[in-house]
Amino acid sequence: MTLAADLAAALDPVVLFAQAIGKPAHDWQRGYLRETRPTVVLKGRQTGASTAAAVLAIHNALYGPGADAVIVSPSLRQSTEIATRARAGLRALGVRLTQDSTSMLRLPNGSRILSLPGTARSVRGWTARLLILDEAAFIEPATFTAARALVATGGRLVVQSTPAGEWGDFHELVTGDAPEWARFTVRSDEVPTIAPEFLEAERRAMTPDAYATEYECVFGKAGASLFTAEGLAGLILPTEEIPA
Repeated sequence: MTLAADLAAALDPVVLFAQAIGKPAHDWQRGYLRETRPTVVLKGRQTGASTAAAVLAIHNALYGPGADAVIVSPSLRQSTEIATRARAGLRALGVRLTQDSTSMLRLPNGSRILSLPGTARSVRGWTARLLILDEAAFIEPATFTAARALVATGGRLVVQSTPAGEWGDFHELVTGDAPEWARFTVRSDEVPTIAPEFLEAERRAMTPDAYATEYECVFGKAGASLFTAEGLAGLILPTEEIPA
């Protein structure tokens, strides 16, 4: 990366996104990347939130020496997904990691990108300049509370998720009106990388409530079924006849 390109990326995470990911950010990602306030994102499936979060973590690590970006998800596997995208982005930028493991990426400037599983015990004892709670609607309340303390000394909190039910910490953040929070809502049909044909097939396979929850950012109702009878029938493979 040239000095001019590095300076441009330091000043604007949207520039860094294009350099690290190899393609321009979606319109909604631009606002998300440039935001500095605590942020909550209500999203449909496959809208690019994980990739945008990975670029936030990269920007935090590259341009904040000794700063930690911590990713917490309901499971370690989910947390490492953002870290995996961050690793690929750092390699695209030509950054050599001094430590590269499933749960930790360490940069030469001492900054780290950490992936933690969603348990209250696992998130205690850390401090973060950037804390990303991914799929936050599915994080246990005790973990949600414990994790937020990681930014008590001045870090930034980003909370993002597909919706679950009309309850819990994530629902309260999305529906609240605290002025210090930036809020984004992005449906799956609002991003250009998801084919309308795919969404139409999903709409036919699922109940209206389930489709609205998965792709249209609508909090689910108790007892909503995921698939229609027709959709289930289409998923069942024919059984092979056994010769007599």
